[in-house]
Amino acid sequence: MNKKLLVSLTAAVAVFATLMPLGAAQAAKKGGPVVVGEDPAGDWGDGSNTAAGDALGQDLVSATIGMADAKTVNFVIGLNSLPPTGGTPEATRYTWDFSVDGTGLELDGKFTNYSRGACDPTAGSCPPPRDPGLQPFLLRGECTTEATPAMTLTLCQELAKIQAIFDADAATITIPVPVEALGAKPGSKIVGMAGTFGGTISAAPAAFFTRSDFPMDQLFTTKTFTLPKKK
Repeated sequence: MNKKLLVSLTAAVAVFATLMPLGAAQAAKKGGPVVVGEDPAGDWGDGSNTAAGDALGQDLVSATIGMADAKTVNFVIGLNSLPPTGGTPEATRYTWDFSVDGTGLELDGKFTNYSRGACDPTAGSCPPPRDPGLQPFLLRGECTTEATPAMTLTLCQELAKIQAIFDADAATITIPVPVEALGAKPGSKIVGMAGTFGGTISAAPAAFFTRSDFPMDQLFTTKTFTLPKKK
């Protein structure tokens, strides 16, 4: 390699290295996707049956938040594997607990949710029964707990119903939540919270209720997402 070419390549690398931090800062400023949490693959349940966790679509590996556009925040659940039918459609439940500027909220959904989404007296959404549609996630808030002889129930009010996107090829579930429904504004901070089962995000077998002694996977988020401020 001649000296002129070597000098040119060195200069190009230097310019690229100088621009990289700026590009990363611009992406963050615009609300680019932020991986807010990760979890090892293969630890569903007690870690002894990874095939079952994959077949159910319940082995969590990542959590990402980013702006889809100025009016929508994408919450993305990453899985080790996601079957085309969303695992066991009616029996795999996902929850994501977080706060927006200190106000606690929860996303709760399945690939199909006729067992609970059609009529849920505990959320004040029934009667009358309704068709929740495919891939429904509910944004819930104002949660309280109530002890019963069988279990402790978490009761929440429904704030919005959202159609999620289940991508089997990417093994992701994307939940596009309106900024207005979150009660958020430019500069608002989204922080993960401990949910009913301990983790920020949970993936577990469920019927109408989910028991804490069911085999499941949990992911804890460690980073805060801040909505970009207007220019």
